[in-house]
Parts: sequence; C-alpha cells; structure tokens
Amino acid sequence: MNRITSEACKQLIQNNGAELIDIREPWEVEICSIGGTAIPMHRIPEVADSMDKSKQYIILCKTGRRAESVANLLECAHGFQHVAILEGGITNWFETFEPTYEMY
Repeated sequence: MNRITSEACKQLIQNNGAELIDIREPWEVEICSIGGTAIPMHRIPEVADSMDKSKQYIILCKTGRRAESVANLLECAHGFQHVAILEGGITNWFETFEPTYEMY
C-alpha cells in the first residue's frame, strides 16, 4: 500500500494526476473538505467495480486508518494497482496547509 504526503497529494491533484476519494461520512465532509469525490466507506464495495482501474486514486479519511482498509479492499479484492492513502488523513492536510483551522 502506498502512502502519500499532503504536499505530494496537493501537487498531484493540481496537476490532474490523481483522483481524490474522501471516504468519510457525509457529516464529516460537511465540517471540512479538500475536494474530490465523497464516497462513504460503507459504499466503496458497491461502487468499486464501476471505478476506472487505470486511474490513480488517493483515498482519504480523518487520520488515515479507514483509508488503509479501503485501499486494501480496492487492491486485494478488486485488483486496483494505483491506490495511495493520504498519510495522516485530512487532519494532517489541515495541519500542513491551514494550521489555525480547528479540526473536529
């Protein structure tokens, strides 16, 4: 499983080099978001087969733990080869780019 720093993630997203998948619950996404596609973790198994396996995906959650599970599922059960998790999740992102933002 690949991990990606917030800095590298931001650069990939800006260059359209990867698609960001936010697997947090809708109430979490309402509090703060960095963009991408919001697909709650429990829905990933039902949408995985419709996702493009040739794309690079970066999976994010609050701290990275749920993202690890989803990345494992996509790689092991669905054959994805280009999946990374945002190291430290959205918490690390805000600590890096918006350190005064109060996280939930």
